[in-house]
Amino acid sequence: MADAAAFVPRKRAEVCLDALRANTSAVVGHVGAGVQVMAMVKSNGYGHGLGNAAQAAVDGGATWLGVASSVEALDVVPLGVPVLIVGRSDPGSHDALVAAGVHTTVYDGEGVEATADAAGRVGRRARVHVKVDTGMGRLGVQPEGLEELLALLVKHVDLELAGVFTNFADSDGPDLGFTEEQHARFVDAVATVRAVAPEALAHCSNTGAILRAPHMHHDLVRPGLALYGYAPDTASGVVELRLAMTMLAPVTQVKTVPAGAQVGYGRTWTARVPTRVATVAAGYADGVLRALSNAGVVLVERHRCPIVGRVSMDQLCVDVSAVDADVRPGDDVVLFGERDGARLGADEVAVAAGTIEREILTAVPDRIPRVVR
Repeated sequence: MADAAAFVPRKRAEVCLDALRANTSAVVGHVGAGVQVMAMVKSNGYGHGLGNAAQAAVDGGATWLGVASSVEALDVVPLGVPVLIVGRSDPGSHDALVAAGVHTTVYDGEGVEATADAAGRVGRRARVHVKVDTGMGRLGVQPEGLEELLALLVKHVDLELAGVFTNFADSDGPDLGFTEEQHARFVDAVATVRAVAPEALAHCSNTGAILRAPHMHHDLVRPGLALYGYAPDTASGVVELRLAMTMLAPVTQVKTVPAGAQVGYGRTWTARVPTRVATVAAGYADGVLRALSNAGVVLVERHRCPIVGRVSMDQLCVDVSAVDADVRPGDDVVLFGERDGARLGADEVAVAAGTIEREILTAVPDRIPRVVR
């Protein structure tokens, strides 16, 4: 009987912890000793695995962790650094969050009251960060409602106002003009908050602002994309970053289809000449976006090979005519990442799919094993 412990899944996402640590350290060095770093590990560590990303970020010098849900927060609390839920805490989770010392976000009266009630029940002071909507139009109290929210908050002795923050809408765009407008509104909000909580931490910078606008660093920064090896084009090369995840899937069959033959659902691709086509065991259920049909490429033996026909649920087909070596069932195909010195980043895949690298990374589902290397 085969040794189950020796089994290495052929369809997998290889995660490099050294790269995650190095990327975190690069951001820590860039912002300097006076600025804390909150590693954003939400969405399963941007697809890299929550535990992998959180531990590597702490090892690399991050002093905070940022998450999006109560479940994520409670999973990373044991690492021993402060944890902030940057969105709404799940209803019913407040007691557990307060008991665990998790920092939570408030932006309306309902959130303040729910957190204060939980603190009273648990018998422990709750730490909250006020989120201000400075122009993103998403979560956050609008600046004109900030003073009213603060007046409610300070009435509750069980609440500690630990921070104030905002989200930038366009810090990776070519023009920082709107980001500067948001930042000016945020600076005003910080002054309002510190009138009642002088020690409150101010934080607003994501990867784009971290790399492009040092005057926006304040007390703490919240890198996400950079930790995983990517930077916006507008901040390329500011710090050295390494890709931290490579997604691979095996070839399952190779055949030559004749000229005029069609491949895939809907018969959207036709061979103009006899063409070597490899079938690969990965599809949109594995995070390979259907938008890559007849548009994306993969790496086969370091060669960029086009996806032909529609991406299916669990399979896709690739034209491997350009590969000099024999392509055989079981050979690894790189869907994104790096191997043997060849790079096909999630950023390049995103361009082909008409999206962003964050979607490519976080689209990798839990059914794909994360293999640490």
